[in-house]
Amino acid sequence: MSTLSLWVDESERGSFLAIGGILVEWNQVPALVDGWRNLKASLGLDAGAELKWNLPEDHPTRDALARLGRSAKDVAARAVQYLASESVSFVVVVMCDVRDLSKWRRIWQKASVRDFYCEGLRYVLQRAAEEVAISGVGSCVVVCDTPELGRHSFALRSIRRGSRAVQEAYADWYKRGVGLGPGGVHHDGTLRDAGFHPSILVGDATYHDMLQMADVVVGATGNWVAAINDGRGDPWMVQQIGLLSSKFRARYGTATFWGDGLVLWPPDHPLWKLLKESI
Repeated sequence: MSTLSLWVDESERGSFLAIGGILVEWNQVPALVDGWRNLKASLGLDAGAELKWNLPEDHPTRDALARLGRSAKDVAARAVQYLASESVSFVVVVMCDVRDLSKWRRIWQKASVRDFYCEGLRYVLQRAAEEVAISGVGSCVVVCDTPELGRHSFALRSIRRGSRAVQEAYADWYKRGVGLGPGGVHHDGTLRDAGFHPSILVGDATYHDMLQMADVVVGATGNWVAAINDGRGDPWMVQQIGLLSSKFRARYGTATFWGDGLVLWPPDHPLWKLLKESI
């Protein structure tokens, strides 16, 4: 039997936190990585350079692109084209913080939308577990870019923060399960029963090409949702999302991927409508 792999990153934009990334069979990973590194080389970059959706002003790759006379925007578009052409699927969950943070910070000083990272990851894992059950692969490995959840532990219902928050949440899901995915009739057991690796793996997109690809998917999606929410429908960004949307998981969505490969939580029907209209 083959193995499924899930590559996860997160992107914070104001009150939104996008979590998710790429679902792909493990045996496809080497070819994907080779293609990604060849893309970077074709752009004049070192094949080992870090390629992200949002490159900070002082990022080494951005400096290299400036020397080559290339814009970060053009390179991001090439990255999107590469991902949209490959046999992969995407799952991105966008969590929105609707709390009164001034009140919440009396309880938890560092309260932010990152409080919902683990809950968003649970929704992503629901879809991965369902995919394992449907496709007949025998196992799944989950690799996350190092989550930025702080050093101090805090837990309250679905909120988990701290340096060990993700590992502890995953250990619980491994034994108890993550609940039903959008199909509603497939895997509802433990991650152990679904053949998931017994622990989540943590990497770093600085050097890991698959996590760089996840960064592009999640970063673009997070930027798009935040921009549409703010009334800033940049045509270029919408074009990139239009390309990526062909790869969002679409087994049980409403009119393709909506609610399956792309999730907005908690539901915000006006924003959902605006997102649909934008592409």
